[in-house]
Amino acid sequence: MASGKCLILIGPMGSGKTTVGSLLAKELGWVFLDTDRLIVEESGMPIPEIFTRYGEEYFRRLETAVIAKAVSQKEAVIATGGGAVTVPANLQCMKDHGVVIYLKTSLQELARRVGSGEGRPLLAGRDPFSALQTLLEERESQYSQSDLVICTDGLIPGEVAQRILAEYQNFFRE
Repeated sequence: MASGKCLILIGPMGSGKTTVGSLLAKELGWVFLDTDRLIVEESGMPIPEIFTRYGEEYFRRLETAVIAKAVSQKEAVIATGGGAVTVPANLQCMKDHGVVIYLKTSLQELARRVGSGEGRPLLAGRDPFSALQTLLEERESQYSQSDLVICTDGLIPGEVAQRILAEYQNFFRE
């Protein structure tokens, strides 16, 4: 396994970035960083409160700073927020410092996983299925700029992690 580079997971909410990321980090013996958790720790506020008080633009600025700090770690698995790719500088920063992996998940599966959308600011007051559909349509072009795409439908998190490890090893053989 190549060292020094981060593994950076992107994808929509509900794609399994945090769960799969923590499994990957454990398997590799690397540090696991979740950018949403880091934002909460640094701001002292839950993400829904940040959105309510300051709005999405402010949240994205916090996220950009956290991503820049996270990718400076060596041998880290990083789970990003679903909208991290909407800031072009974030996607470029991630690609410059690691292997970016898109956890591609069908709309139906995402809707099942996020349920009513409780605690997810971009779903608040909206029909979760319709909101997820809109977000996927808006972000797919950014997600598809990843280095690797792993389809998660029908897989448990451990299987997704194993596929990533196999693909990651192949990535460095090419």
